[in-house]
Amino acid sequence: MDDASKKQIEYNFGIAVKAIIKNEEGKYLVLYKSETEEINPNKIDIPGGRMKFGESAEESLKREIEEEIGVKIEIIKPSRIWGFVKDDLHLVGITFLARYISREIRLSREHTKYEWIDKDKILTGDYPRWIKEEFEILE
Repeated sequence: MDDASKKQIEYNFGIAVKAIIKNEEGKYLVLYKSETEEINPNKIDIPGGRMKFGESAEESLKREIEEEIGVKIEIIKPSRIWGFVKDDLHLVGITFLARYISREIRLSREHTKYEWIDKDKILTGDYPRWIKEEFEILE
């Protein structure tokens, strides 16, 4: 074999945590990604991100929520485990149900806008399959 055929492909693996955040009015927070985001730019999103080595899932989620939207949450429970492979990235994720506690939303550069939305609007509206799956399992 020559050197070109021995070339190794480098794969990336990560663990992500996301939150479905519910407010006192029973609405859920959705974000919209900026055009510079690596995965699904300009698309709907829920807050969260990748875990850092040594963090628990809950620590990672609270850190990511603070970085992305600047609010305090109470984590209620895990709601879904998911994953995907895209190009050289394999990502496994845990979504948590959380309750909005306090502070005004302050978006990072990762997102351009947010809205509080009814669960039924997500389930019946023109939204990606993955976000409908997140909301279908909610009580």
